[in-house]
Amino acid sequence: MKKLSLTALALTIAAVATPAFAAKPDCHGAYKTFMGKAATYIGKVEDVDLATLMRRGLSVYDACQASDNFVPEGAWNQVIFDMEAKAKK
Repeated sequence: MKKLSLTALALTIAAVATPAFAAKPDCHGAYKTFMGKAATYIGKVEDVDLATLMRRGLSVYDACQASDNFVPEGAWNQVIFDMEAKAKK
């Protein structure tokens, strides 16, 4: 019983401590990469859509800086995908 309790305690500590030791993503570099990809669509997207999409990209950057638990590159790739779709209209 004592061994089971110690094992449960060790697993709980490991589960709680893991996010604290996780590598923080490079928000600045990733945002710069996103902006480089987005630049190709600036002249191809309507003004209102461009502003909305750029705000979404900045929101992802803000969430990254706040250390929200997600992968910012995936969110930025979705914004780029949406820009491509709007540019084809």
